[in-house]
Amino acid sequence: MLTITHPELMAEAIAFPAGLRALRIGGAPRPILMIKGTKEVLLTARVNRGFKLYVVPSTIDGSSTIGLITAFFDDGDEPLVLRTPMFDEFETRFLRSVLLRPELDVHLFDELGREFLGFRTTVSMPLETRLRLEMANLLPFSYAGARAMDDHMQLWFGLRTSAEDANTISVDFAEPLFPEDIFLSDMRPAHHAYHGSSGHSHTSLVREEPGAYQERDIVDLLCRVFRPDQIFLAPLRSTDKEEIADVMVVTDSHLMLIQAKDSPNTESTLRQTMARKRAHSSQKLKAALGQVKGAVKYVRSQSPLAFFIGDDKHVRSVDHLNIATLVILKELFNDSFREYSEQMLALVHDINVPSIALDYGELNMYTAHLPNEDLFFEAYYRVINTGIEVGQLPRLRFGMIEPEADE
Repeated sequence: MLTITHPELMAEAIAFPAGLRALRIGGAPRPILMIKGTKEVLLTARVNRGFKLYVVPSTIDGSSTIGLITAFFDDGDEPLVLRTPMFDEFETRFLRSVLLRPELDVHLFDELGREFLGFRTTVSMPLETRLRLEMANLLPFSYAGARAMDDHMQLWFGLRTSAEDANTISVDFAEPLFPEDIFLSDMRPAHHAYHGSSGHSHTSLVREEPGAYQERDIVDLLCRVFRPDQIFLAPLRSTDKEEIADVMVVTDSHLMLIQAKDSPNTESTLRQTMARKRAHSSQKLKAALGQVKGAVKYVRSQSPLAFFIGDDKHVRSVDHLNIATLVILKELFNDSFREYSEQMLALVHDINVPSIALDYGELNMYTAHLPNEDLFFEAYYRVINTGIEVGQLPRLRFGMIEPEADE
């Protein structure tokens, strides 16, 4: 494993939010490509024994250039993707040079920087695609250019033709660099300082029963933003020991109730039709909203708030706190956001408490780019306030706005 043979890369794997990164390691037999994505991305790559890369022609401010879309085909028409704007920077030029090589070592990490897969791969591409990649004019980086390229890549991919599918770069897994079915165990005390922790945790890529795994992963993401002592996993009502929410966060200003819904991460789940996945997402959202309503009702009925974490009873004064709610789903679909928004906003008006929905990948981006409570809730309220104003909740994107500028 790369993070065992080169532990100095662990910090980089953790800090890098998502996407592709080419690595330079002295003495390595082949160039190294790091891919960081969701567990669904990783499992799809494993099942398919590889993935595809589209070199997307683009025009920014009248100048021709390219972007990259990495596609993991869980679905033949609407695969999971990672979009990579390309600019005239060292990292981009190095990535391009690595992709032009006939063989690569590809290492795949999840959002929390855990290395699950590694393969020696072969790279093949049509001559037209090679020339487009080699000869592309890379533009100087700008935030406006990154946004424009990202918008264009999304549109281009949705309208792509069979000829463009045929012109992809194929990265095919030739042999594993370490076993593919590893089981990771974490005994580090600093990673288990939140309320409700067992003091250790374990995980694997294939998940038949997803709930507990996802909830711990959500806690790990939240620990980027909040202190561990502010986070409560699986708080129970004092009245009947039923769960209030999957995760609760209590800060000096907010009480945030989080309801999570996941699905098994298995080949059969990945191969479900898009219609079934959309219907499943809608059903999960509806169920989560009912649980959110019940959680808010319980919190409002308690003064002070009494709850259990395991057998330990906690009593907190929360009347002065702003209640916020958050639903985390496995996947949300852009073309269904009006439907999602109608359900979310109906709940908001019903309980008079803000509520937004994110998929797990979005939560990763929120916590990676908003590393403190003030920034996190600023983005949270931007989403809900925009949704109330225009009738549809927006999806924020990160890393494409100048730090001093507003969205």
